[in-house]
Amino acid sequence: MLELLFLLLPIAALYGWYMGQRSAKKDQETVNNQFSRNYVTGLNFLLSNQQEKAVDLFLSMLQKQETENQIATESQFEAELTLGNLFRSRGEVDRALRIHQGLENSPHYSFEQKLLAKQQLAKDFMMAGFYDRAENYYITLLDEPEFAVNSLMKLTDIYQKTKEWKKAINVAEKLLRIAPETDKTPLSHYYCEYAKSLPNDEKQYVYSLNQALSYSPNCARASILLGDFYLQKQQYSSALGYFEQVLHQDADYLSEILDKIKACYVALNDLNGFELFLVKANQVKHNSSVDLALVEFIEQKDGIEAAQSRLYQQIRQSPSLITFHRFIAYQADEAEEGRGKESLILLHKMVGDRIQNGFHYRCFHCGYQSYRLAWHCPSCRHWESIKPMQSIDEIR
Repeated sequence: MLELLFLLLPIAALYGWYMGQRSAKKDQETVNNQFSRNYVTGLNFLLSNQQEKAVDLFLSMLQKQETENQIATESQFEAELTLGNLFRSRGEVDRALRIHQGLENSPHYSFEQKLLAKQQLAKDFMMAGFYDRAENYYITLLDEPEFAVNSLMKLTDIYQKTKEWKKAINVAEKLLRIAPETDKTPLSHYYCEYAKSLPNDEKQYVYSLNQALSYSPNCARASILLGDFYLQKQQYSSALGYFEQVLHQDADYLSEILDKIKACYVALNDLNGFELFLVKANQVKHNSSVDLALVEFIEQKDGIEAAQSRLYQQIRQSPSLITFHRFIAYQADEAEEGRGKESLILLHKMVGDRIQNGFHYRCFHCGYQSYRLAWHCPSCRHWESIKPMQSIDEIR
């Protein structure tokens, strides 16, 4: 009997060890399952815009982990990463930085996890306005295939903010090589901005603007700048060629250059060519500035009566404040002295004040309005989204 007992002791010990391991594993699974449930709850709080509750829950989870040291490393990393992002979204960048720097410096996390931490640190520094620090982090991520595209996009954002256009060009061209589907419009404007920084280098100036057109053939800005360049040199045919490209690139911008186009035709002694251009432009897209220029041309060529008739047709087809303002002027000039004429003069002044004091440009993407043309919307950060109101100021 005693011998049998000694034989059973190793079996009993092995069984005890097995049950202990199973119990420990079960306890760990329970802890991890509880953590996962809490993590999902926190994410639900985020999705329902209850950030305060989400922060409180994630903080309590991490505090419990620190005291019990039971949560799996992977789950802890996810929770801390999410918490840091939460703090950043609430504007508490200093707290986000501390959390993400802790993840980056911790010896317990893998190389891939630390790359994620670096990416979040770059975002933290971007939000804090420390663009040089953010730039350094994004540059370190360029050699990692899964981070390269995002890092290049963020670097272009940094160089836009810091107006380092040559760096922006280099980064954008690298991005195109690894992601050919990327929108080329921003790159064309980087070249335009770079050209403007080179007023004394005519060769590089023209080259940069032609590069802008090579990446984005519909870049009206580059054509306008090249037209201005040749107009200043009194090379009217070349200037006219670039100005007239705008009609097919983006006719909304014609109002910005109609006077320059007319100046070229006058210098070339070809006013009939200017009339043909206005007629063609009016057919491509309605623009009240083109309408008014055509009416003024007809008045000089065929007289007031023909101009009034043309203007009346335009108002019936596409009414706008600018053409309506000119129509009232015609009516006031022909009205007899008296209260009727005085009323027309007053109405003309009121409409003129409305035009003069109103916004002249509007972003078609976010609705931002401005008195001056900007090629990069300061509100939504889109390029070429701000257009002259003359192309869309129909009376409603």
